[in-house]
Amino acid sequence: MLATEWWRASDAEILAAMREAEELARRFYATTLAIHAEAESRGLTGGYDCTRVVLHDAARIPLTEAVRRESHANLLQHSDVARVAVAEGAMGADHLDVIVKTLAKVPSTASVEQRELAESTLVENARTLDSGGLQRIARQVLAWLDQDGSEPVDSPEPPVNELHVDTRRNGDVRFVGRLGPEAGALLVGLLSPLAKPHPADGVRDWRGVGERQGDAFAELLQLTANAATVPVDGGERPHLTVTMSLGALRAEIGHGQLGGLADLGGLSARQVRRIACDATVVPMVLDGDSQPLDVGRAKRTAPPGVRKALVWRDGGCAFPACGRPAEWTDAHHVRHWVDGGPTSVANMALLCRRHHTLVHHSDWEVRIRDGVPEFIPPSFIDPDRVPRRNTLHGVRSPLRKKCLTG
Repeated sequence: MLATEWWRASDAEILAAMREAEELARRFYATTLAIHAEAESRGLTGGYDCTRVVLHDAARIPLTEAVRRESHANLLQHSDVARVAVAEGAMGADHLDVIVKTLAKVPSTASVEQRELAESTLVENARTLDSGGLQRIARQVLAWLDQDGSEPVDSPEPPVNELHVDTRRNGDVRFVGRLGPEAGALLVGLLSPLAKPHPADGVRDWRGVGERQGDAFAELLQLTANAATVPVDGGERPHLTVTMSLGALRAEIGHGQLGGLADLGGLSARQVRRIACDATVVPMVLDGDSQPLDVGRAKRTAPPGVRKALVWRDGGCAFPACGRPAEWTDAHHVRHWVDGGPTSVANMALLCRRHHTLVHHSDWEVRIRDGVPEFIPPSFIDPDRVPRRNTLHGVRSPLRKKCLTG
């Protein structure tokens, strides 16, 4: 590969070589870790205090990197699934960082089976996600494993809402601040429909994300001043969606999750009850497999009922490894509407604008299998074209049941 004259290669060969080069680098890292583990097992210190210091001086790498490799080597010594994945080039050092740190946080109340499930789940997801996506899976796994921990305790203080406003001489107003989870989720929900790109007469909207959100905030102020018009998103007024069982809500135990805002963390049952006191509670009828029933009808745009079911099922963009929330998505017809595809939950999937465009203009294929969107990658991404699913929006994932039952 190193001697190849890349300018002679075809586009397909370049794309395949990019993937193969990364796999080779990861496989070589597996060899590096195996050598480190052998040196550690032999106690090869050469007069130094420990093997990591030997590696630091002999290989001229920072001591922090030597410590990092030591932790990775220790993981592979005790985990067959992780060792195989690295040897195959399926995951690298950044993935190992996430796995090592996550396993160190597994609660002591977790059983051996639950710990092994957490480890295998992380390795399985590392095969299709980057380290950022894997970190989100890790947070979900830790939350599920700690479901039976101490009862959630509401903070005696309300969420911190802070805003500093500064008016400049030219009339511009600058501000900086922060909002608690509830107010922050409300702000995101209000801004989302207003901050979407708005092409005019076929001309692309060239505004960046910051400019679009700034314009959206200004429009939101005007709407508030008018007090008669409220923006809608997906056919509905801005709202919060909190997912948890009705029994847990009534008993004030467990946690709920803000729809589309998993990174903000869970809410205690008491917090959810407080939100519900000033909100409309919309029940969703599920079948025996916890799948939303078809609530659609034959028209092109998904009505609120269908979209609500899609949001519950997909959680956000359904494309593999995409973490964009449901508020940023469109309802995509798997079988195109113009080709006779129905506007129903069984024929639709939520896709963010980027992946919606990609699906329409690339060789990615989409299908609904076992009630879940599944994506088949082009051959240059995966020669075997193994179907992939999004595991980031995991509140509805079968993994949750496994983690809870052990």
